[in-house]
Amino acid sequence: MSDPSLVSRSTVPLLERVLGLISALPVALIVALTFVDVFGRYVFSSPVRGSVEIIEVAMALVIFTALPLVTRHRQHVSVGLFDGQRQGLLRRLRVTLCDAISSLALAVLTWRLLVQALDDRASGAASVVLGLPQAPLAFALAALAAIATVLMLMLTWRSATAQDTHTGVNP
Repeated sequence: MSDPSLVSRSTVPLLERVLGLISALPVALIVALTFVDVFGRYVFSSPVRGSVEIIEVAMALVIFTALPLVTRHRQHVSVGLFDGQRQGLLRRLRVTLCDAISSLALAVLTWRLLVQALDDRASGAASVVLGLPQAPLAFALAALAAIATVLMLMLTWRSATAQDTHTGVNP
């Protein structure tokens, strides 16, 4: 379903490996923390303080580190209402329009995360139980969303300028 040639081959494999590793770390943390929390809760009647907050942060990191990977491979959830057109100009226009809308949506998401990060930094917002500052997480999520936005813009450009609709544009 994806065509790795749509984005530069030299930088993306490194980006994919780094983001894949970064995505795996919070998943491992969630698994380990959930085990320790449940074990401590039922065996020692002592859950891990702030485990819910840590898992929330880890989940956000999992989602947003995977976002550029999902974007690059065009693996977002989609509905194929107009997939009857398999080749030619109409197909290229449909894919380009969908890519442009996705680029816009990701850009708005990036912008709003950046606004939230700046607000969190200015107000000193922190989590309730552990007092973790929220601004660094919001800045990290904004940066990851920005990476996804750039990748989607690259895909939009490639789909708009593709000469061969069988290799340049994915359904």
